[in-house]
Amino acid sequence: AVEMRSSGVHWTFNPNIELARDARWGRVGETFGEDTYLVTQMGTALILGLQGENGFDGSGVLACAKHFAAYGAAIAGKDYNTVDISDLTLHDTYLPPFRVAANAGVATFMNSFNDINGIPATGNAYIQRDILKEGWAFSGFIVSDWGSVKEMVAHGYASDLKASAEIAIHAGCDMDMESRAY
Repeated sequence: AVEMRSSGVHWTFNPNIELARDARWGRVGETFGEDTYLVTQMGTALILGLQGENGFDGSGVLACAKHFAAYGAAIAGKDYNTVDISDLTLHDTYLPPFRVAANAGVATFMNSFNDINGIPATGNAYIQRDILKEGWAFSGFIVSDWGSVKEMVAHGYASDLKASAEIAIHAGCDMDMESRAY
């Protein structure tokens, strides 16, 4: 973090704390593994290493817990595919690393590119607003994954880019990664 900061970097898109449980998933090398406990412990250590042991004080870099949520549970391991998941599996397996990240003071979250039970994560108020912001009292900001706001149009979830941005904002997404703003 000190080296990153000295070179002008103030924000990093790490840690990747989604779980990879299907070896066919193309992003399997970007996670800490398939075990919820291991991913949670390693993700927390990286957050504290990037931001500082006592929360972000400006000497480190902002960490970004990603990809929220259940990105690694894509059907057949196909990247960007649908995630068809029960609430039990979502809450007991895929969300714990993110909850601990929020409790550890991670500054930012990045939503996932996939849809969760038919709703794109970028436009999913249950995941972003109900769970993360209200349930876990996360006070940082959520950034969309690259192109995920406009992809809601391509996937038939929004009629146009304006509607897609409105859906994302209503759902709790604070910043579009592609444009860096809304």
